[in-house]
Amino acid sequence: MQKIKVIELFAGIGSQAMALRNIGIDYEIIGISEIDKFAYKSYEAIHGKVKNFGDITKIDKLPYCDLLTYSFPCQDLSIAGQQKGISKDTRSGLLLEVERLLLKAKENGTLPKHLLLENVKNLVGKKFIKDFERWLNFLNSLGYYSNWEVLNAKDYGIPQNRERVFVVSSLENMHYKFPKPVELKSKMKDLLEEKVDDKYYLSEKYLKCFSDLKNRNGFTRGEKFNPRKFEDCNTAFAITTRAGQRATDNFIIQKGHGFNKGGIKENIVPVLTKSSWQENNFLSNNTRIRKLTPLECWRLMGFRDTDYYAAKSVGISDTQLYKQAGNSIVATVLEAIFRNLFFKKHRRKQRIIAEQIRIF
Repeated sequence: MQKIKVIELFAGIGSQAMALRNIGIDYEIIGISEIDKFAYKSYEAIHGKVKNFGDITKIDKLPYCDLLTYSFPCQDLSIAGQQKGISKDTRSGLLLEVERLLLKAKENGTLPKHLLLENVKNLVGKKFIKDFERWLNFLNSLGYYSNWEVLNAKDYGIPQNRERVFVVSSLENMHYKFPKPVELKSKMKDLLEEKVDDKYYLSEKYLKCFSDLKNRNGFTRGEKFNPRKFEDCNTAFAITTRAGQRATDNFIIQKGHGFNKGGIKENIVPVLTKSSWQENNFLSNNTRIRKLTPLECWRLMGFRDTDYYAAKSVGISDTQLYKQAGNSIVATVLEAIFRNLFFKKHRRKQRIIAEQIRIF
């Protein structure tokens, strides 16, 4: 196999490059587009020096590549966001810049051989399915054959319930088959650190806030707060960009054995009497509740510890490490996708793309 030339738009910390590296594909990153200075710093710490085209709106044209990845921002599509959709005045509207660059490449005869899109599941939900269909039809007009599927990280070796839609498009007349789910052999608790710094344990203030049963416009925060005992941690909730800041994030009930060597102050764990989770999880004076560490979040994205420490070594803060994990793509899912794309033969596609679109 010849060396694959790759461009990562909205590159983040380069999860696509990680996946290609992890499965032994001979590749070359000929450029990325990333405006977050901290993500770019982590990217180079992990992958080495690379040309950054910068702000996608300022890019005139892209050089030829064999694989273009374009996992555009999901803020305006996510259920957790305002769902403003894909338009010029939204972050998710940056997909229109990808459209512009592909049209330019069509003019110049430099269309990438393969395209990979990843985004939140809501992109193929009822509210945005028409936008999604229009995008697939646009790709079809350029000569791309596209297939899409919603994949969950827990079906590809990582104990995280994270559903994302993926689209593989190719100029070759082929029917791409997405990888089949595999048995999940690891558990969330297998990826947790044994000793955790005190700063990751929740303070009394946080505990009171998360367990508060006051009705806030129909939303009761305490009913959503669901910390789990260390030994019962099997599958994580989706990793977010601000892990541990919302009551619905991943929280662990664990003995306080951080750098304080086991002892805890009595005022760390307040008396909690009415929250729904306490009925099943008794707290005593030698147990505490903590959020995930940045390293644990990176592990739950399928990243290597060496990649995490490479980013940390260049001064990336915990806040940014959490953000970088939450904004990324699970590496093991990408590995499975790339194996099927580059290592397997595909049958010829018989129908045009418009006939293959199905409502999710």
